[in-house]
Amino acid sequence: MKKLYLAPLEGVTDSIYRNTFCKYYGGVDKVYTPFISPNSTFKFTTREFKDIDTDKNDVNITVPQLLTNNEDHFLWAAAEIAALGFKEINFNLGCPSGTVVAKKKGSGLLYYPEELDMMLDSIFNRLETECAIKNAKVPNISIKTRLGKVEPEEFYEILGIYNKYPISELTIHPRIQSDYYREPIKMEFFDYAMENSKHPIVYNGDLTSVNDIKLIEEKYPNVNAIMLGRGLISNPELALNYNNQIDNQTIDLDTFKKFHDELLNQYVEILSGEKPVLHRMKEFWSFWQSNFNNFEKAIKKIRKANKIQEYKDYVALLLNNY
Repeated sequence: MKKLYLAPLEGVTDSIYRNTFCKYYGGVDKVYTPFISPNSTFKFTTREFKDIDTDKNDVNITVPQLLTNNEDHFLWAAAEIAALGFKEINFNLGCPSGTVVAKKKGSGLLYYPEELDMMLDSIFNRLETECAIKNAKVPNISIKTRLGKVEPEEFYEILGIYNKYPISELTIHPRIQSDYYREPIKMEFFDYAMENSKHPIVYNGDLTSVNDIKLIEEKYPNVNAIMLGRGLISNPELALNYNNQIDNQTIDLDTFKKFHDELLNQYVEILSGEKPVLHRMKEFWSFWQSNFNNFEKAIKKIRKANKIQEYKDYVALLLNNY
């Protein structure tokens, strides 16, 4: 059995989602925050702090993720986060978003290997000193990466750079930036990583069933862990089913309803107005709808609801008739 991680998804896996998921489902060893973007203000936004607030996050399993192309910004945030007691910080070098890449961040930084190398050199040379200033224990630094920006062959040089530094884990999504999530996974480059990386490797990408996870486990017995993203958001029972060796493609409606209702109630409590609440819940349904085949009309009504009560009625109708 391999360790399982909940991947970070911007606008989805905030602290409310992560905690509620762990309460009703769980089955994962780590949960990653959506990226935090430290900048020249040297302050966390309210949203960012919620993802590292120790009252809302278990420092033993939560891994804050940083997105930046500036070592000073990274080191400031890393030291602040370490001072809160977090044991690991993840460096996002995989985000394929066009707006992120245009700023030379996420997978956009992979196109500039010399700058990436210099940044990692500075981070690992200065991290202990920066943490000492905060009386913080030096955290592990892990990386989540794609193969490159334009061509997968960029990965040969990129992996060589990673191998120079004491990275705790290397999570690889075997696509390039321009593939987004559409193009086929390039497993031959993951094979190369398994053979040539000096670091523990985590696989990430296109796993939607227990059988998918088992195939990775069987093909790569030395893989350190498996990170689940969209597949686990779509089917929140997936990690539990893997741990219990049950390849069940249907979800338990009673548990799902409790999970759904608690999420909804918490967002009603913290978000201002009905529209933000509905926007958040509809984002979840873009994943959950895969569990309700042949109920397209009911899902469409949920996605078009303009009032929370209307939304609740349509959800109840769907679940009662499933």
